[in-house]
Amino acid sequence: MRTSTTNIYIFALSCASSCVLIGFLLTHGIRSTFHAETFYRHIFTTIFPIHLTCLLIQIYLTATVAVDRFILICFPFRGQKWRSPRHAMFVVLGVSVFCIIYCVPFWFEFTLVVRNNTKVIVMSKIGVNPLFRALMRKYLYFVFVFLIPLSTIIICKTMIIKKLYTVRQRKRLLGTSSKQNRSSNAINFLLLSIVFVFLATQLPYFVFNVLYAWIGPSLMANLRARQYLAINNLLSVINASSTFILYAFFDRKFRQVGQHFLLCQPLSPSFDNQGGATRILTSNRNPSFFFSNSKSSRSSIHLLKNYRYSSTVNNNLKDFNKNQLFDNKMSSAKSAPLFEENEQRPTYN
Repeated sequence: MRTSTTNIYIFALSCASSCVLIGFLLTHGIRSTFHAETFYRHIFTTIFPIHLTCLLIQIYLTATVAVDRFILICFPFRGQKWRSPRHAMFVVLGVSVFCIIYCVPFWFEFTLVVRNNTKVIVMSKIGVNPLFRALMRKYLYFVFVFLIPLSTIIICKTMIIKKLYTVRQRKRLLGTSSKQNRSSNAINFLLLSIVFVFLATQLPYFVFNVLYAWIGPSLMANLRARQYLAINNLLSVINASSTFILYAFFDRKFRQVGQHFLLCQPLSPSFDNQGGATRILTSNRNPSFFFSNSKSSRSSIHLLKNYRYSSTVNNNLKDFNKNQLFDNKMSSAKSAPLFEENEQRPTYN
Protein backbone atom coordinates (compact mmCIF):
# COMPACT_ATOMS: atom_id res chain seq x y z
CA MET A 1 0.00 0.00 0.00
CA ARG A 2 2.81 2.41 0.82
CA THR A 3 4.13 2.33 -2.75
CA SER A 4 0.83 3.37 -4.42
CA THR A 5 -0.69 6.82 -4.08
CA THR A 6 -4.12 5.48 -5.01
CA ASN A 7 -4.07 2.97 -2.16
CA ILE A 8 -2.94 5.66 0.28
CA TYR A 9 -5.86 7.90 -0.68
CA ILE A 10 -8.31 4.98 -0.58
CA PHE A 11 -7.04 3.95 2.87
CA ALA A 12 -7.38 7.51 4.21
CA LEU A 13 -10.85 7.79 2.67
CA SER A 14 -11.86 4.49 4.29
CA CYS A 15 -10.69 5.73 7.70
CA ALA A 16 -12.67 8.97 7.29
CA SER A 17 -15.76 7.02 6.18
CA SER A 18 -15.43 4.72 9.20
CA CYS A 19 -15.34 7.75 11.51
CA VAL A 20 -18.44 9.14 9.77
CA LEU A 21 -20.27 5.83 10.33
CA ILE A 22 -19.25 5.82 14.00
CA GLY A 23 -20.56 9.38 14.35
CA PHE A 24 -23.92 8.41 12.83
CA LEU A 25 -24.06 5.35 15.09
CA LEU A 26 -23.39 7.35 18.26
CA THR A 27 -25.86 10.12 17.44
CA HIS A 28 -28.71 8.84 15.27
CA GLY A 29 -28.35 5.07 15.66
CA ILE A 30 -28.28 4.75 19.45
CA ARG A 31 -30.78 7.57 19.86
CA SER A 32 -33.34 5.98 17.52
CA THR A 33 -32.84 2.38 18.64
CA PHE A 34 -32.67 2.76 22.42
CA HIS A 35 -34.45 6.13 22.74
CA ALA A 36 -31.41 7.36 24.62
CA GLU A 37 -32.18 11.08 24.62
CA THR A 38 -30.11 11.74 27.74
CA PHE A 39 -27.08 10.01 26.24
CA TYR A 40 -27.59 11.90 22.98
CA ARG A 41 -27.69 15.27 24.74
CA HIS A 42 -24.52 14.57 26.69
CA ILE A 43 -22.43 13.52 23.67
CA PHE A 44 -23.89 15.84 21.04
CA THR A 45 -21.72 18.88 21.78
CA THR A 46 -18.60 16.71 21.47
CA ILE A 47 -19.56 14.26 18.73
CA PHE A 48 -21.17 16.83 16.41
CA PRO A 49 -17.99 18.86 15.59
CA ILE A 50 -15.91 15.67 15.28
CA HIS A 51 -18.53 14.17 12.99
CA LEU A 52 -18.64 17.37 10.92
CA THR A 53 -14.84 17.34 10.62
CA CYS A 54 -14.84 13.74 9.40
CA LEU A 55 -17.53 14.56 6.85
CA LEU A 56 -15.44 17.43 5.50
CA ILE A 57 -12.32 15.23 5.38
CA GLN A 58 -14.32 12.63 3.45
CA ILE A 59 -15.47 15.26 0.96
CA TYR A 60 -11.97 16.58 0.31
CA LEU A 61 -10.39 13.13 0.14
CA THR A 62 -12.94 12.15 -2.49
CA ALA A 63 -11.93 15.23 -4.45
CA THR A 64 -8.27 14.26 -3.92
CA VAL A 65 -8.92 10.79 -5.33
CA ALA A 66 -10.52 12.35 -8.40
CA VAL A 67 -7.58 14.75 -8.89
CA ASP A 68 -5.03 11.94 -8.44
CA ARG A 69 -6.73 9.79 -11.07
CA PHE A 70 -7.09 12.80 -13.36
CA ILE A 71 -3.32 13.42 -13.19
CA LEU A 72 -2.56 9.75 -13.83
CA ILE A 73 -4.85 9.38 -16.83
CA CYS A 74 -4.67 12.79 -18.48
CA PHE A 75 -1.02 13.67 -17.65
CA PRO A 76 0.73 10.31 -17.18
CA PHE A 77 4.29 11.59 -17.75
CA ARG A 78 4.27 15.20 -16.60
CA GLY A 79 2.35 14.41 -13.43
CA GLN A 80 4.46 11.53 -12.16
CA LYS A 81 6.50 13.78 -9.86
CA TRP A 82 3.28 14.74 -8.04
CA ARG A 83 2.18 11.13 -7.51
CA SER A 84 4.83 9.90 -5.14
CA PRO A 85 3.82 8.25 -1.83
CA ARG A 86 5.53 11.07 0.05
CA HIS A 87 3.39 13.70 -1.68
CA ALA A 88 0.30 11.59 -1.03
CA MET A 89 1.03 11.47 2.70
CA PHE A 90 1.55 15.23 2.77
CA VAL A 91 -1.71 15.79 0.86
CA VAL A 92 -3.68 13.61 3.29
CA LEU A 93 -2.08 15.35 6.25
CA GLY A 94 -2.71 18.80 4.75
CA VAL A 95 -6.37 17.99 4.01
CA SER A 96 -6.88 16.73 7.56
CA VAL A 97 -5.25 19.80 9.13
CA PHE A 98 -7.29 22.17 6.93
CA CYS A 99 -10.56 20.45 7.80
CA ILE A 100 -9.77 20.45 11.52
CA ILE A 101 -8.95 24.16 11.47
CA TYR A 102 -12.05 24.98 9.41
CA CYS A 103 -14.34 23.11 11.85
CA VAL A 104 -12.93 24.67 15.05
CA PRO A 105 -15.77 27.30 15.27
CA PHE A 106 -18.39 24.51 15.24
CA TRP A 107 -17.14 23.36 18.64
CA PHE A 108 -18.74 26.50 20.08
CA GLU A 109 -22.00 26.52 18.08
CA PHE A 110 -24.11 24.52 20.55
CA THR A 111 -24.21 24.27 24.33
CA LEU A 112 -26.20 22.58 27.08
CA VAL A 113 -28.49 24.52 29.39
CA VAL A 114 -30.69 23.31 32.23
CA ARG A 115 -34.43 23.94 31.83
CA ASN A 116 -36.94 22.41 34.25
CA ASN A 117 -34.21 20.18 35.70
CA THR A 118 -33.43 18.84 32.22
CA LYS A 119 -30.44 19.55 30.04
CA VAL A 120 -31.40 20.90 26.64
CA ILE A 121 -29.26 21.50 23.55
CA VAL A 122 -29.43 25.13 22.45
CA MET A 123 -27.32 27.44 20.33
CA SER A 124 -24.62 29.33 22.16
CA LYS A 125 -23.93 33.03 21.92
CA ILE A 126 -21.39 32.31 19.20
CA GLY A 127 -23.86 30.12 17.31
CA VAL A 128 -26.55 32.81 17.17
CA ASN A 129 -24.07 35.54 16.28
CA PRO A 130 -24.97 37.01 12.85
CA LEU A 131 -21.29 37.06 11.81
CA PHE A 132 -20.96 33.34 12.59
CA ARG A 133 -24.13 32.54 10.70
CA ALA A 134 -23.06 34.57 7.69
CA LEU A 135 -19.49 33.28 7.48
CA MET A 136 -19.62 29.65 8.61
CA ARG A 137 -23.10 28.76 7.41
CA LYS A 138 -23.33 30.80 4.22
CA TYR A 139 -20.28 32.17 2.47
CA LEU A 140 -17.44 29.95 3.71
CA TYR A 141 -19.62 26.87 3.51
CA PHE A 142 -20.67 27.67 -0.05
CA VAL A 143 -17.05 28.22 -1.15
CA PHE A 144 -15.03 25.61 0.79
CA VAL A 145 -17.58 22.84 1.33
CA PHE A 146 -19.81 23.12 -1.71
CA LEU A 147 -18.18 24.97 -4.63
CA ILE A 148 -14.50 23.95 -4.53
CA PRO A 149 -14.76 20.18 -3.88
CA LEU A 150 -17.89 19.65 -5.95
CA SER A 151 -16.63 21.53 -9.01
CA THR A 152 -13.26 19.75 -8.72
CA ILE A 153 -14.93 16.34 -8.63
CA ILE A 154 -17.24 17.09 -11.56
CA ILE A 155 -14.49 18.55 -13.77
CA CYS A 156 -12.02 15.75 -13.05
CA LYS A 157 -14.64 13.06 -13.54
CA THR A 158 -15.73 14.54 -16.86
CA MET A 159 -12.16 14.77 -18.14
CA ILE A 160 -11.36 11.22 -16.99
CA ILE A 161 -14.40 9.75 -18.71
CA LYS A 162 -13.58 11.65 -21.89
CA LYS A 163 -9.96 10.47 -21.86
CA LEU A 164 -10.88 6.86 -21.12
CA TYR A 165 -13.42 6.88 -23.93
CA THR A 166 -10.78 8.17 -26.36
CA VAL A 167 -8.24 5.58 -25.24
CA ARG A 168 -10.79 2.78 -25.48
CA GLN A 169 -11.74 3.77 -29.03
CA ARG A 170 -8.07 3.87 -30.00
CA LYS A 171 -7.41 0.42 -28.53
CA ARG A 172 -10.47 -0.96 -30.24
CA LEU A 173 -9.20 0.28 -33.59
CA LEU A 174 -5.72 -1.13 -32.94
CA GLY A 175 -7.08 -4.37 -31.48
CA THR A 176 -4.84 -4.26 -28.41
CA SER A 177 -6.13 -5.63 -25.13
CA SER A 178 -4.35 -7.31 -22.24
CA LYS A 179 -4.93 -8.36 -18.66
CA GLN A 180 -2.93 -5.39 -17.45
CA ASN A 181 -5.31 -3.04 -19.28
CA ARG A 182 -8.31 -4.81 -17.76
CA SER A 183 -6.81 -4.48 -14.29
CA SER A 184 -6.20 -0.76 -14.84
CA ASN A 185 -9.77 -0.38 -16.11
CA ALA A 186 -11.07 -2.06 -12.95
CA ILE A 187 -9.21 0.48 -10.81
CA ASN A 188 -10.57 3.33 -12.93
CA PHE A 189 -14.11 1.98 -12.64
CA LEU A 190 -13.64 1.62 -8.87
CA LEU A 191 -12.58 5.22 -8.39
CA LEU A 192 -15.19 6.56 -10.79
CA SER A 193 -17.84 4.56 -8.94
CA ILE A 194 -16.71 6.04 -5.63
CA VAL A 195 -16.97 9.54 -7.08
CA PHE A 196 -20.35 8.79 -8.69
CA VAL A 197 -21.82 7.42 -5.45
CA PHE A 198 -20.48 10.45 -3.62
CA LEU A 199 -22.19 12.85 -6.03
CA ALA A 200 -25.46 10.92 -5.98
CA THR A 201 -25.63 10.79 -2.18
CA GLN A 202 -24.14 14.15 -1.25
CA LEU A 203 -25.86 16.50 -3.69
CA PRO A 204 -29.18 16.39 -1.76
CA TYR A 205 -27.24 16.98 1.46
CA PHE A 206 -25.52 19.98 -0.08
CA VAL A 207 -28.88 21.37 -1.16
CA PHE A 208 -30.26 21.01 2.36
CA ASN A 209 -27.23 22.73 3.89
CA VAL A 210 -27.56 25.61 1.44
CA LEU A 211 -31.23 26.01 2.38
CA TYR A 212 -30.35 25.81 6.07
CA ALA A 213 -27.65 28.44 5.57
CA TRP A 214 -30.01 30.92 3.90
CA ILE A 215 -33.18 30.29 5.90
CA GLY A 216 -31.60 29.56 9.28
CA PRO A 217 -32.61 27.29 12.20
CA SER A 218 -36.28 28.06 11.56
CA LEU A 219 -36.10 25.58 8.67
CA MET A 220 -36.14 22.70 11.17
CA ALA A 221 -39.64 23.72 12.30
CA ASN A 222 -40.96 22.35 9.00
CA LEU A 223 -41.87 18.64 9.02
CA ARG A 224 -40.89 18.20 5.37
CA ALA A 225 -37.45 19.64 6.11
CA ARG A 226 -36.89 17.19 8.97
CA GLN A 227 -37.94 14.27 6.79
CA TYR A 228 -35.66 15.49 4.02
CA LEU A 229 -32.81 15.69 6.53
CA ALA A 230 -33.48 12.10 7.63
CA ILE A 231 -33.25 10.94 4.01
CA ASN A 232 -30.00 12.88 3.57
CA ASN A 233 -28.54 11.22 6.66
CA LEU A 234 -29.43 7.83 5.20
CA LEU A 235 -27.71 8.77 1.93
CA SER A 236 -24.61 9.88 3.86
CA VAL A 237 -24.50 6.49 5.58
CA ILE A 238 -24.75 4.77 2.19
CA ASN A 239 -21.92 6.91 0.87
CA ALA A 240 -19.71 6.14 3.87
CA SER A 241 -20.41 2.41 3.46
CA SER A 242 -19.93 2.31 -0.30
CA THR A 243 -16.11 2.39 -0.23
CA PHE A 244 -15.88 -1.07 1.33
CA ILE A 245 -18.58 -2.52 -0.95
CA LEU A 246 -17.09 -1.10 -4.14
CA TYR A 247 -13.56 -2.10 -3.18
CA ALA A 248 -14.72 -5.65 -2.46
CA PHE A 249 -16.61 -5.76 -5.78
CA PHE A 250 -13.74 -4.59 -8.00
CA ASP A 251 -10.64 -5.96 -6.23
CA ARG A 252 -10.18 -9.74 -6.15
CA LYS A 253 -7.21 -9.53 -3.81
CA PHE A 254 -9.26 -7.49 -1.34
CA ARG A 255 -11.98 -10.16 -1.40
CA GLN A 256 -9.43 -12.87 -0.63
CA VAL A 257 -8.11 -10.93 2.35
CA GLY A 258 -11.68 -10.30 3.53
CA GLN A 259 -12.52 -14.00 3.33
CA HIS A 260 -9.32 -14.80 5.21
CA PHE A 261 -10.20 -12.50 8.13
CA LEU A 262 -14.00 -12.85 8.21
CA LEU A 263 -14.46 -16.53 7.28
CA CYS A 264 -11.08 -17.80 8.55
CA GLN A 265 -10.29 -19.25 5.12
CA PRO A 266 -6.64 -19.84 4.23
CA LEU A 267 -5.08 -17.72 1.54
CA SER A 268 -3.95 -19.32 -1.70
CA PRO A 269 -0.26 -20.29 -1.92
CA SER A 270 0.28 -17.87 -4.82
CA PHE A 271 -1.34 -14.92 -3.01
CA ASP A 272 1.94 -13.18 -2.14
CA ASN A 273 3.16 -13.47 -5.73
CA GLN A 274 0.09 -11.83 -7.32
CA GLY A 275 1.16 -8.46 -8.58
CA GLY A 276 4.00 -8.36 -6.14
CA ALA A 277 7.75 -8.68 -6.50
CA THR A 278 10.00 -11.68 -6.04
CA ARG A 279 13.54 -11.21 -4.94
CA ILE A 280 16.12 -13.45 -6.54
CA LEU A 281 19.25 -13.85 -4.52
CA THR A 282 22.45 -14.50 -6.41
CA SER A 283 26.01 -14.88 -5.29
CA ASN A 284 27.67 -12.35 -3.02
CA ARG A 285 29.46 -10.76 -5.94
CA ASN A 286 26.27 -10.09 -7.89
CA PRO A 287 23.45 -7.72 -6.78
CA SER A 288 19.86 -8.77 -6.16
CA PHE A 289 17.37 -8.50 -8.95
CA PHE A 290 13.64 -7.79 -8.77
CA PHE A 291 11.26 -9.18 -11.33
CA SER A 292 7.53 -8.47 -11.41
CA ASN A 293 5.29 -11.53 -11.43
CA SER A 294 2.95 -11.19 -14.38
CA LYS A 295 1.38 -14.01 -16.35
CA SER A 296 0.91 -11.83 -19.37
CA SER A 297 4.53 -10.74 -19.58
CA ARG A 298 7.29 -13.37 -19.64
CA SER A 299 10.19 -11.11 -20.41
CA SER A 300 11.40 -11.31 -16.83
CA ILE A 301 11.41 -15.13 -16.99
CA HIS A 302 13.47 -15.10 -20.18
CA LEU A 303 15.75 -12.50 -18.66
CA LEU A 304 16.20 -14.68 -15.60
CA LYS A 305 16.93 -17.75 -17.68
CA ASN A 306 19.39 -15.86 -19.86
CA TYR A 307 21.07 -14.42 -16.77
CA ARG A 308 21.39 -17.85 -15.15
CA TYR A 309 22.62 -19.35 -18.41
CA SER A 310 25.17 -16.60 -19.03
CA SER A 311 26.39 -16.66 -15.44
CA THR A 312 26.79 -20.46 -15.58
CA VAL A 313 28.63 -20.31 -18.88
CA ASN A 314 30.88 -17.50 -17.69
CA ASN A 315 31.71 -19.33 -14.50
CA ASN A 316 32.50 -22.50 -16.44
CA LEU A 317 34.70 -20.52 -18.85
CA LYS A 318 36.53 -18.92 -15.96
CA ASP A 319 37.12 -22.31 -14.33
CA PHE A 320 38.16 -23.81 -17.65
CA ASN A 321 40.61 -20.97 -18.36
CA LYS A 322 42.10 -21.32 -14.91
CA ASN A 323 42.52 -25.07 -15.26
CA GLN A 324 43.91 -24.70 -18.76
CA LEU A 325 46.46 -22.12 -17.62
CA PHE A 326 47.41 -24.26 -14.68
CA ASP A 327 47.87 -27.36 -16.90
CA ASN A 328 49.87 -25.36 -19.44
CA LYS A 329 52.19 -24.10 -16.74
CA MET A 330 52.68 -27.54 -15.33
CA SER A 331 53.20 -29.12 -18.72
CA SER A 332 55.64 -26.43 -19.78
CA ALA A 333 57.59 -26.95 -16.60
CA LYS A 334 57.78 -30.68 -17.13
CA SER A 335 58.12 -31.14 -20.90
CA ALA A 336 60.11 -28.13 -22.04
CA PRO A 337 63.79 -28.63 -21.08
CA LEU A 338 65.88 -25.61 -20.37
CA PHE A 339 68.71 -26.88 -22.67
CA GLU A 340 68.76 -29.23 -25.60
CA GLU A 341 70.35 -32.58 -25.08
CA ASN A 342 73.01 -31.94 -27.71
CA GLU A 343 73.67 -28.42 -26.52
CA GLN A 344 76.67 -28.03 -24.33
CA ARG A 345 75.80 -26.73 -20.93
CA PRO A 346 77.89 -23.86 -19.69
CA THR A 347 80.35 -24.46 -16.94
CA TYR A 348 81.20 -21.99 -14.25
CA ASN A 349 84.52 -21.70 -12.65
